[in-house]
Amino acid sequence: KRDLIDIFYQFSYNNFRFSKTQITVKLYQSDTEFISRSQAKRLLNGLEGFGTIILDFKKVEFVGQGFADEIFRVYRHEHPSKEIIPINMIEPVQFMIYRIKAPI
Repeated sequence: KRDLIDIFYQFSYNNFRFSKTQITVKLYQSDTEFISRSQAKRLLNGLEGFGTIILDFKKVEFVGQGFADEIFRVYRHEHPSKEIIPINMIEPVQFMIYRIKAPI
């Protein structure tokens, strides 16, 4: 059983502004691959008001370099106050994301 006030506390800070959202990327449910920058832009469209974005890569077997770069380098550069947390990554997805996030 969930309590409404617990849900509000989970997804807001002390100023009671919502600041966290979870995005579930479900490649296995669609006939597409997450490879392009335009797909990443569509995924992130409208999330500028949130402080934390959790991307769940459960069952995603591959992401393209352009997709990962748009999220973890370009978007982060344009929105430095945003935290993007990838979870449930298998090795090929993790490799591509960490490759993008690695310092040069």
